[in-house]
Amino acid sequence: MTLFDTNAWIGEWPFATLPQRDAAALRKHWRLHGIAGGLVSSFATVWPVDPMPGNRALQAELARRTGAYALPVLNPGAPGWEAHLEEIDTWADVPAVRLLPAYHAYRLNSPAAREAAKAIAATGRRVVLTMRLLDERHEHAQLKIKPPALKQVAAWLEAIDGPAVLLHGLTRWDIEALKPQSGRFAADLSFAEWEDTLGVVGAVMERKYMMFGSLTPLHVTRAQVDKVTASPAGATMRRLVADGNARKFFKL
Repeated sequence: MTLFDTNAWIGEWPFATLPQRDAAALRKHWRLHGIAGGLVSSFATVWPVDPMPGNRALQAELARRTGAYALPVLNPGAPGWEAHLEEIDTWADVPAVRLLPAYHAYRLNSPAAREAAKAIAATGRRVVLTMRLLDERHEHAQLKIKPPALKQVAAWLEAIDGPAVLLHGLTRWDIEALKPQSGRFAADLSFAEWEDTLGVVGAVMERKYMMFGSLTPLHVTRAQVDKVTASPAGATMRRLVADGNARKFFKL
């Protein structure tokens, strides 16, 4: 079984020395875990107000990496974000754009957050919204980064009313709470931890909206892979979550 990773990162994380810091190392790491390719963002886009220098470096680094697709970050709180999106729209092989509201400190009920999501969708790309990168209980002692409130997420999904959004970093309980928004969002399973994650999550959302995301290198890749490949769920469901759903969702 091969996997497609919807949630991988490269670059330097300021609070830990992590492996797989460049695209070549990530590709080698993926191969060791049966991952054929995926979407990749750069940690260099997480902290600056302007994520474009990190996005440009990422796009250049992945230009010759077959199967690795840049997932650039847009910050609707940055001056000139519309011009940033126009530039991203000129790049080849970019199936989606990521939003990081918790890290760029904007609220999903802001006009800019709604407008940015609609503008991304208008380019024909999917919106990826990241709820969290780390369990907030394990952040650096001086940081208090909280994920967007689920009520805001639900209202935002209703307001943008476009193609389904991929939400990264939802817990099993988050997915259950957002069930009334079924059909408006897909979810990776990087923070959905249960004895049978596929079975438990599959009970509250359509399986076509469930996707593998390793959150490499912040999470242990093998544990995320085993969550899918070692699941007691049927072979068809495991294949869809591992690879098929994401490729269809992103038209790859």
